[in-house]
Amino acid sequence: MGTVERLKQLGFTANEAKAYLALLSCQPASAYEIAKQAGLPTSKIYETVARLTERGILQSHPDDAGNHQYLAMEPADLMERIRTSTINETESLLPELQKAPLSTRNNLVWPLMDNAEIQGRVLQLINQASRTLLISLWPEELAWSESALRDAEQRGVKIALVHFGEPAVSIGATYHHPAERTLYQEKGGRGLTVVSDSTTVAIANYLADGRVEGAWSRNESFVTVAEDYVKHDVYITKVTRFLHPAVTSRFGEDYARLRDVFDADA
Repeated sequence: MGTVERLKQLGFTANEAKAYLALLSCQPASAYEIAKQAGLPTSKIYETVARLTERGILQSHPDDAGNHQYLAMEPADLMERIRTSTINETESLLPELQKAPLSTRNNLVWPLMDNAEIQGRVLQLINQASRTLLISLWPEELAWSESALRDAEQRGVKIALVHFGEPAVSIGATYHHPAERTLYQEKGGRGLTVVSDSTTVAIANYLADGRVEGAWSRNESFVTVAEDYVKHDVYITKVTRFLHPAVTSRFGEDYARLRDVFDADA
């Protein structure tokens, strides 16, 4: 997603985003110069800079000839203002929204459209957990979730973490899944599962061809299946840890025959 589109998600119009970005690269500048730099029609630029000025994103100063010259708010200051405003608005609005009666419990499965949404939802589940976290992940996902997981552990949250690949760290009860290569080939990529307090789940698939897909839900059936999936992998790692020679002798070094569910004689 381009910078203009991302600014639009933060409340800018397309023209406002283009004008702000253009001014950052040529300030101080007149409205005409901003329009030329941004590729905007001059008929639109005056109302655009007026709106940005009213919102405090631009400031106008006269030059020696008395013409308006504009300066833009520093990006770090702008992002901090938007962040603070968003937090304040959501915190004040949530109690009002919670007063509305709900006819049924929300049991829908909600899609997670990209990696940013997946990371945001997973970190939220970890940060909100108060009792338990069941997690199945790969090194790539541990890299961005480790800090939040350690904070949860410090809060007293019980964590069971299944790690594909030899884990470099230990968080809660950490288990090394012994069949990461077989699983990667079987599924065509990595998987991520997070169950928070046995009430909410987020799952994601990072496919070898670069595609990412995910979902989250409070649906009880969905949560139960995900929780059982992680627990099942914990059981497998516990068994293979102590019976590794016998298991590999019968099922192969990467347990490929063990995962062949259609071969009852394996």
